[in-house]
Amino acid sequence: MLAVTAKRALIVDDSKSARVILSRLLEKHDLMVDTRDSAETALLYLADHVPDVIFMDHSMAGMDGLAALELIKSDPRTASVPVLMYTSREGGVYADEARSRGADGVLAKQLAPGDITRALVGLRVIPEVAVTPTPPVSMPVTPPVMMPVPESPDAGVVAPSLATDTVRAVVEPLLSEHGVDVRRYVAANLDALGTRLVADVTRELTASARGVIAALTPPRPEPLPPPEPPKPPYGWIVATVFGALLTVALAVVAVRQHIEVESLRATVARQAGALAAPVAVSSTDGSVWPKERYLLAYGEAPFAKTHIDALGKWLETLERRGFVGTAQVTVSYGDYCLAGNPAEGYLPAPSNMPASACDLHGSPPDENRSAEEREPPALATLVRAVAQRTQGAVTVRIVDAPHSETGYPPVAGATAGAWNGIAAEHHGLEFVALPRPTQ
Repeated sequence: MLAVTAKRALIVDDSKSARVILSRLLEKHDLMVDTRDSAETALLYLADHVPDVIFMDHSMAGMDGLAALELIKSDPRTASVPVLMYTSREGGVYADEARSRGADGVLAKQLAPGDITRALVGLRVIPEVAVTPTPPVSMPVTPPVMMPVPESPDAGVVAPSLATDTVRAVVEPLLSEHGVDVRRYVAANLDALGTRLVADVTRELTASARGVIAALTPPRPEPLPPPEPPKPPYGWIVATVFGALLTVALAVVAVRQHIEVESLRATVARQAGALAAPVAVSSTDGSVWPKERYLLAYGEAPFAKTHIDALGKWLETLERRGFVGTAQVTVSYGDYCLAGNPAEGYLPAPSNMPASACDLHGSPPDENRSAEEREPPALATLVRAVAQRTQGAVTVRIVDAPHSETGYPPVAGATAGAWNGIAAEHHGLEFVALPRPTQ
């Protein structure tokens, strides 16, 4: 029998966990998998190897996936290799741009085994496997025949064979259902943990109050002959101590709320007044094209109506001045120092809190935004209208910039207010005109 050479796949992604997960899914289809963590190292790999299929991430440090795709498709050695782009941005604008540059398919970042199988079969990388239905088993109508029992426990026992697709069809729903149960179990345990912590703190406060009462209460005097001395005023002491503790607790809560409110006010005022004025950018041919930047408040949607209107006016200015090239819209996010929890949400931490004590760094409202919020219909309509109106002379590109690590103070010794001030400066939209090189 002739040996069948296994086909080879190349994964290009700067996330180690994403490369490991996708490798496991592809190895189930008997594919040999090579991985690279950047577009530059992938191009060096392709100089000596020609895989059967390439999985390319969109957003990577350095050269992005679309730029690498153009270089791969322009090389005669690798032009025929199918390239599947995958990204967390599922909008139609990105998918149309990826296909226009030569992508053979666009997949979501959260890859499902069924999506990968269909993509590989559609590109003829793997053959389509038909599942043979199992014939129904009918019950015998004749009396059963007694078979001799083999002497060895393992003798004569034949394990039934199951097709891989049959096992997967049975196991995957069970695993999915089990995952839901696990999430519910974890959520219930977290709620129980919170209740237990509150009970423990209450118990410790009560014990401390009793200790203070015992320390402040004078010892009971020895009984004397009549007349008996008056009893110490225990009730008054208890009421006074509990009143003092309650006053201190309310004062602490009020101070903390005041600090948080002042921090939020300062952040909102700083971000509302920091909208950058348009500046001019010189191109290589001597023309001057406008460049605009808008700061976003924490949790503010990048493509609200006001920002889409501003983008439309900026594009109209480029068209009137005869611009030819790419109008790039870059969305950058601040790495905020946040306080809170997954159940109640996160907010920028109080200004005087140490940056090392933050519960989370990032921008969850932007990271968890849906595809329609990232690229609303009004934005897609504006992009298509510009392309049709200029007959392709002006194209719009939407780019998500990775979190910037520059400008932030060292975590040790820094406050949340100083940290979030830098994060607010990084959080915004930027419109840049990239002229097309003249021949």
